[in-house]
Amino acid sequence: MKQHVAPFGDGTVVLRLMEERDLETILAWRNRDEARVWFKNSGKIAFDAHLAWYRNYLQKEDDFFFLVEANGQPVGQCGIYDIDNGSAEIGRFLVAPEMAGKGYIGRSCAEIIRFSTGFLNLSYLFLEVMEKNARAIRLYERHGFIEERRSGGLIRMGLDRGSVV
Repeated sequence: MKQHVAPFGDGTVVLRLMEERDLETILAWRNRDEARVWFKNSGKIAFDAHLAWYRNYLQKEDDFFFLVEANGQPVGQCGIYDIDNGSAEIGRFLVAPEMAGKGYIGRSCAEIIRFSTGFLNLSYLFLEVMEKNARAIRLYERHGFIEERRSGGLIRMGLDRGSVV
């Protein structure tokens, strides 16, 4: 069963565990053509499949999926998953289309790093980003991630606890 995590944030954004009531909102964000191209699975996702994924997610102890809020309104999402032996992958970053360019994903990235290294006491984080997603790569570099390798159009980037910005 999933560990309870109290909402946390930086005063501008609050990250809280995603709930079933959030599924339609985040699926609408994810299924937009402009967003889908940046995910490994770029196909549209049906609500039934999304709901099945969510129910499976609830059983995982190594996966935390957060809704990002600002002023009480949903503005994005992010997650940390595959937590194992002091390391984990972060990702699932997505901003609500009307909130793009306001810095919410950058703040979310900083908060997920803080949560991972503080609350979860992880020493190493990594992510995968598409080589063509220059904007995301710059954001991750600003937060201390460095390129580790490239394969199949993806860049793996890592962040050691000692280098947390």
